[in-house]
Amino acid sequence: MKIFTEDKIAYVYDSSSNFSHAISSQIRIQLNSVVSSNKFLFQDFLNNRRFSSISQDFFKDEDATDIIIAFNVDEKSKGFKYSAHLEKVAGSYENVKAKIESALTEELYYVKGNQRLVYSPFNDERLLYFEKMPPMANNKDKAVYFAVMVRIGDLYDIFSTISAQKLFLLNKYGRVLLGPQAFLGQDMKKIIPLKFMDNKQSVNLNGVESAKDAENKEYVISYSQVGVGELTVVSAVLKEKALSAIEILLKKSIMFFILLIAVTAIISLFASSTITTAITKLFQATQKVSEGDFNIKVDVKSSDEVGVLADNFNRMAEEVSRLLDQTAEKARMENELQTAKTVQETLFPESQKSIANLDISGFYEPASECGGDWWHYSEIGNKVFFWIGDATGHGAPSALITSAAKSAAVIIESLDVGPGKAMEYLNKCIYEVSKGRLMMTFFIGCFDRITGLFTYANASHETPFLMKKSDKPLKKKDLI
Repeated sequence: MKIFTEDKIAYVYDSSSNFSHAISSQIRIQLNSVVSSNKFLFQDFLNNRRFSSISQDFFKDEDATDIIIAFNVDEKSKGFKYSAHLEKVAGSYENVKAKIESALTEELYYVKGNQRLVYSPFNDERLLYFEKMPPMANNKDKAVYFAVMVRIGDLYDIFSTISAQKLFLLNKYGRVLLGPQAFLGQDMKKIIPLKFMDNKQSVNLNGVESAKDAENKEYVISYSQVGVGELTVVSAVLKEKALSAIEILLKKSIMFFILLIAVTAIISLFASSTITTAITKLFQATQKVSEGDFNIKVDVKSSDEVGVLADNFNRMAEEVSRLLDQTAEKARMENELQTAKTVQETLFPESQKSIANLDISGFYEPASECGGDWWHYSEIGNKVFFWIGDATGHGAPSALITSAAKSAAVIIESLDVGPGKAMEYLNKCIYEVSKGRLMMTFFIGCFDRITGLFTYANASHETPFLMKKSDKPLKKKDLI
């Protein structure tokens, strides 16, 4: 009985740990997806000091986000002022305004640096977090905070469902953000004191332990840190319920054991030689498989169940061997693509730059791991050069062409030539590197900071726009 109990407890620990880890992974993926998809909206607001019509259209297609509010924040005085917002349902911001501003006050007073906390002021499937933008260069105390309200959908139902296994989402202070309705907003220490929360030096992302609540009921606890917003998923299973099936399991196991002995004895009397030989071969084959040899083949000439099992085993070994080769090849390709992406990221300059009376702002988002788009700028004397190119296709070949373009640009910049001559040199370099197999459109511009003259050369690239400076919404007549 002790063996069954220990085995059952081990199983509960393992399954509970896997479940909490799976839920934390889903939350991390969903929150990271929201953060990533909203970066364009944040950048658009910072560039225009408002949400443009493009941002509004983009926001409508972002399913998980309900509201985004921009606040101007004085980090020194802890004061803030509403600036603008986006909302899916008209008037929804006014309904939650007070709770969002209360959460922002807490954020300003208690959250330091680049920490990101997640709030649940609504006690439902909506979560709230703040995206902090760096203070402006001319005033180190002024910053822009974006409040983002998201819905976690089906995950909320998993947390709120009452069953033998209780699931909680905790913030760094141990407050329950998601869980059964009766526990929302409570301190987890008052529900079930957990040892890992008292260990401030702990670096374990996942773990299991046992704990007792105020009624002295013992729980099997598993926890998994989400990795975003300092959140932790905690699973609590009542130990008494987890072990209630042991007695039934023990009876069934004894019956199964007796039946197995009887069947084995009968089979041994009638077909001991043939079956023993076939089973021995299968056993030896499984030993080879356990050692990593998946090229083994079982030679059992039989049309009964053992023969079918041997055939299935052979097919399984072949399939596993094929999948291992395929997985290794896929991992190799993914590693190469990641390496290419990392290398390509070094080819781009700072996205924001001020050079004397010239402000430069750029944005680049590849469609895949790496691509053929590239842009660059450089200051040479009193002139500022701009380079924008697009190689045909996507993937590693196009990324390598942009690397060649970057190298050529560095050399050309030292030759003291204009855009036209620079384009001629660059064309020759790209053609020689790609052997004429890959094409690349390009735009090179030169701005003279003294005369204000802008000269350029364009090789089949999209024609740039020259626009009048204005704080009003952009219109067609503003294009020069």
